[in-house]
Amino acid sequence: MSTVQVCPWCGSTDIIRTIPEKDPFNVLVICQSCQKVIIDETSPEKRKNSATKRTIEEKTIQLSLHSGKLHAIKYYLTEMNKLPGTNIGLLEAKEAVEALIGARGVASAVKQPSRNGCVIALIILVLIIASIVYFYTHR
Repeated sequence: MSTVQVCPWCGSTDIIRTIPEKDPFNVLVICQSCQKVIIDETSPEKRKNSATKRTIEEKTIQLSLHSGKLHAIKYYLTEMNKLPGTNIGLLEAKEAVEALIGARGVASAVKQPSRNGCVIALIILVLIIASIVYFYTHR
């Protein structure tokens, strides 16, 4: 199985991958001989899926910045599993979100989870113990 890409128009193997400055997600593959753009994803459905994936990734980054990593992972997992032919697990979604955040360099800007839940649970536990002690000592 050969991994060498060949131009469908002229048959040349002089292929260049270029990344446009204004749209870095849209990688172009150009034949150096005939100067034609080679489209890897020939079907419109695959192009639509890649555009949808980019939209999901952008929304995931925005969610991680505003709501935290947990909400972003949940959104990424549910939306990616809605796409046809894509079935990812929770660990894969977590790794993908962390890779997206790391690639953008916004890891330090991501909202960290709140620790108020432990404090509230501790206060409730202390109140329960205090009420039990009060009930048995004041009969």
